[in-house]
Amino acid sequence: MRKSTIFISSVLTTFALVVLFGVVKAYQNNTMTQAAEAVAQPPAVVNVAVPTDVPTQVPTIITPEEAAQLAVQVVGHDNLYSAETSTFNNVPAYLITFTNKDVVYIGMDGQVLSVQIAPIIVNVVSAPQNNNNGGGGGGGGGGEDHTEHEDHDDDD
Repeated sequence: MRKSTIFISSVLTTFALVVLFGVVKAYQNNTMTQAAEAVAQPPAVVNVAVPTDVPTQVPTIITPEEAAQLAVQVVGHDNLYSAETSTFNNVPAYLITFTNKDVVYIGMDGQVLSVQIAPIIVNVVSAPQNNNNGGGGGGGGGGEDHTEHEDHDDDD
């Protein structure tokens, strides 16, 4: 082997050993620091008297069917399309969708989180217009007057 190859190999091996030694030393210092903190601060014991006569509130989680019934009451119609789990502002909720695209978010605890009523689209159809520019017959002013007139003859 050449001397330059042996020199480069020994330099790289020394560098790897120095880096490995630094990692091991940092790990040892970190574990010693954590152990010293654990010894310095003994766990605090807190005695708290819990009254037994106060009932604890357990959060009630409603079913998707109950959420759909609540959404029907809120919106006022029962043309339900789907009820699925979703999130609303990072809160787990039921997404209730109606066939007319109304959307209601109901929280898992039964609270109404959001109601989005779909906009009403109205299609206006105008009556067809008669565009006869030539004078013959169509609509407008040339029709007959069908009111009865009396003939008054002046024979004087």
